[in-house]
Order: sequence, then structure tokens, then C-alpha cells
Amino acid sequence: MRLQLANVTVDFGTLGIRALAGVDLKIDEGEQVALLGPSGSGKTTLLRTLVGAVRPCGGQIRVGGLNPFGSSGELCRLRRATGIVRQRDDLILGLSGRMNAVMGTVPTWGLADWFAVLRGEVPARYTDRLHRLCRRHGIEACLPARVEQLSGGQRQRVALVRALLPRPKLLLADEPTSGLDPPAAATAVEALRTGDAATLVLATHDLRIAERFPRVVALRHGRVVFDGPGLGSGDAERIFGAAGAAS
Repeated sequence: MRLQLANVTVDFGTLGIRALAGVDLKIDEGEQVALLGPSGSGKTTLLRTLVGAVRPCGGQIRVGGLNPFGSSGELCRLRRATGIVRQRDDLILGLSGRMNAVMGTVPTWGLADWFAVLRGEVPARYTDRLHRLCRRHGIEACLPARVEQLSGGQRQRVALVRALLPRPKLLLADEPTSGLDPPAAATAVEALRTGDAATLVLATHDLRIAERFPRVVALRHGRVVFDGPGLGSGDAERIFGAAGAAS
């Protein structure tokens, strides 16, 4: 899906905060982009505008030609085509890792799929792909366990599988490696990049993660301060400030 943002501004008026300030951005279908910036730079707000969760006070947004703030039908089509990985895994307590993972496919279910889930089974057309993804992430043994019995890293990997399972046309990932150790984080990023999503935007504050992407878009104080194939020697300081760049 192609993303187009023109002069997008988001104000949280009651708090006196401008989260996005005149953002212009184009991401072509098939691109993989790291959205880089420190905490509070506007990364999460930008991702949320793309799926209609935060309404801008100015500017225009189109996602795959759809307006997230147009008709309810447009928004439904957009959300059906979008996979989301949040910083907090937002899994459903009381359900197994297996059933949480398959919940990413709900918009595609037919009657037979619903009956399978009611029996506690994975819809047959997703079984092979689910097990391949879980093996890749090293969580196949965790699938029968309820998610509250899993570690934070295991839960995050279940959330990654849930987003990848339906092969979304657009994948938005907000700090998806925050609960993972470096080897697991590298595996997760590689899985997202090879996860059959046509377009990928991953928000991160980690320079090492951003360097794995062919394009980096950096935000600071709600503005785009860098957009290119790789960071130069002075770019990190401009994005994070001297202290952040040094760390």
C-alpha cells in the first residue's frame, strides 16, 4: 500500500502539545522504512493517524488510496489490509498463544473458520503458516500455554506472529523489539522484513534496528529531520541530541 501524508499536523490541544508539525511523507508500495526518533518525537502518533486512530487537525492522509477519516467503509477496508504490532502486546488473557496468534485473521473468517475456533482449533488454511512463523520465532512450544504464563519476550513474539499471519498489505510496527534481547530482536526484524507484507513501517528509537532498513525517516519534535537510505556521521546527533547520540 502506498502512503501519502501532506502537511499533516496533530495537536493535543488540552495538553498544549504539538505531536506532528506539518509532516510531508511518501512511502511507495513495497518499501520498508524505519521510522526513527527519540521518545516523544511523534512516531506513535504518526502510525496511529495512518489507521484512523488519531485525527489530524490539518493536512491530508491517503493509505492505499483510502482516507482513514473518510467513510466507515474506507476505514474498514484499510484496517482489514493492515497488520499492527504495538509496543505493548495487547494479547487476550485467558487464551492460548495459539488462539491469540490466529486472532489476527478474524476479518477473513468464514463460517467454517468460526466453527473451528469455537472448537479451539486453528482454521485449517492458517495451520501450516502459523507453525512456520512460530518455528522461526522459537515459540512453537509456547502455543498451547495461556499468554499470562509466557514471558514478556514470548508474548511479544506471539504478537509479531499474529500481525504476520494474514499476510497484510501494510504492516505497522511500533517499537516491536522493546521486550526482546538483541538476538531475538534481530530475528524479529528479519521476520517482519520477510513477512509477506507489501509495505512495512517500523518505529524505533534504536539506531541498530534502523540501520537494517533501506530507508530511514527520522522525526524530532514532530518534524521530519532526516529521510534517506542511511544515517551519516552527524545525523544521529541531530535526531537525538548530543547526549542521545553519544549513548
